[in-house]
Amino acid sequence: MERWEWLIEGRTGIFQDPAHGCFTEDPIALVHFARLGEKDTVLDLGTGNGVMCLYAMARYGGNYTGIDIDEAQIALAKRSAERNGQAIRFLVLHAEDAPDALGHGLFSRVLMNPPYFTTGEPGPRAIARHADDSLLSDWCRAVFLLLRNGGTVSVCYPADRLAALFRALDENRLAPKRMELLMRGSRARLALVEAKKLGGDGLTVTVAPNKRPQEKPALPKARQTLTV
Repeated sequence: MERWEWLIEGRTGIFQDPAHGCFTEDPIALVHFARLGEKDTVLDLGTGNGVMCLYAMARYGGNYTGIDIDEAQIALAKRSAERNGQAIRFLVLHAEDAPDALGHGLFSRVLMNPPYFTTGEPGPRAIARHADDSLLSDWCRAVFLLLRNGGTVSVCYPADRLAALFRALDENRLAPKRMELLMRGSRARLALVEAKKLGGDGLTVTVAPNKRPQEKPALPKARQTLTV
């Protein structure tokens, strides 16, 4: 059943449908990590229901485009932006086709929360969750073409699969510059990585402290269920 949830209570919300997948804390963490600004032109590659565009624009301003191959999710993202009064462009588009469709060197920032499960799942969520290393490389190739020189891509990826991410970034001349590890107990659960187009050597690594549930203000604080 479709529902409306607040991202920033009373100000910015999002339509979600569990049948097509709902956002987690990870994309919100990536937005905070990315250091976006009002002068940025930002592409969300694999936007899903648009959560990163919706939240980032409300928090930091800027110009946003979100693309995904899931038509149902893009429809939800458009409705969310309209209800919020946000001028965000959401398009049904494959990542590999994005450079030709949108323009080479058009964006200062790319956000990427890519699919990373190497075995698929039944049902609609499989589109968003199934991937392999060749797809990751294709996405990074597209990112290189979409970014202006010196632009950055911020990626959310499982910590235990960082070798695949770093390999794909290196193959496409995207140099990792910052990384933050999100912990689960004593182990790194997730890595947030910022890479720079045609950047040089030098990587700064930080570790985010474990947080108790009440210390997670980025998650919706209120939920309103709609019957559709």
